[in-house]
Amino acid sequence: MQRTGLVLHHGITSGAALARYGRIAEEHGYESLWVTERLRHEETFSLLGFLAASTTRVRLGVGVVNPYTRHPALIAMGAATLSALSGGRFVLGLGRSEREVIEGRLGLTYRAPLETLAAAVGAIRDQLGAACPPIYLAAIGRRALRLAGRIADGVLLNAYVPVGYVRWALGELRAGAAEAGRRPDALEVACMLVVRREPDAAAMQALRARVVRLLCEPHVGELLLATGGFDGGVLPRLRAAAAAGRDGEAEALVSDAMVDAFYLLGRAPRLHERLAAYRAAGVTLPLLLPPLADFAHTAETFAPAPTA
Repeated sequence: MQRTGLVLHHGITSGAALARYGRIAEEHGYESLWVTERLRHEETFSLLGFLAASTTRVRLGVGVVNPYTRHPALIAMGAATLSALSGGRFVLGLGRSEREVIEGRLGLTYRAPLETLAAAVGAIRDQLGAACPPIYLAAIGRRALRLAGRIADGVLLNAYVPVGYVRWALGELRAGAAEAGRRPDALEVACMLVVRREPDAAAMQALRARVVRLLCEPHVGELLLATGGFDGGVLPRLRAAAAAGRDGEAEALVSDAMVDAFYLLGRAPRLHERLAAYRAAGVTLPLLLPPLADFAHTAETFAPAPTA
């Protein structure tokens, strides 16, 4: 049976609501339920501890924490605790975060991100030994993907990536695995897929704005457009407009095809078609990320098994 996971969006307001989301994931046969870490939103290990006590079958993942805001020793302590509370159902996602967040917003030192990430993986595994949970690395560029291929149990591909990017990333992961003498299929390939059903005009504008922010990231915009089959020549104009605060002009440069490529959009048949394309490209664990208001509907739409 094909496996699918769900991701909880930010905005959880109570333990009762969180427990309900856990029940929905389990009743519909999902393989895993994930939470994401974002500054000034819910603290992820707290959410996962609650879910560990209120679920019984679904794997519980974090995508992702970083070794700057949490020391690797503290991450290891949290991972060991969550693994024990959940009966071994915890999956640890690690990433590098961003210089803007770590240095710009938190005032912490941000240096050698890939080396810091690799050292954190080693330290956590050394501390936990055989009790270490699976470690998935968030990666988008070539060097990060090859690092994941060399040392990780799985990779978390970035949300908002086109299908063509997945095929490219899989090649880099396999190259990294080969460098370390690992089998090409040694890693789980997970990818967060942002789900929006039949967006209206206002929602489409918000989606375009998110794509603009993504394409303004140096190197990332070039990579995603190239692997997605789009002309990267739009980037200088888009970035100049965004930098000058001309948001409408920047958003107008994002085509409907780009939006469709970076999201799962539309009615159920189209959503299933798009999900199948990501699986065919090499995603072994799609992680569906809907708005909280659509969580139950998304769970029903993609349910991998009959309800309990």
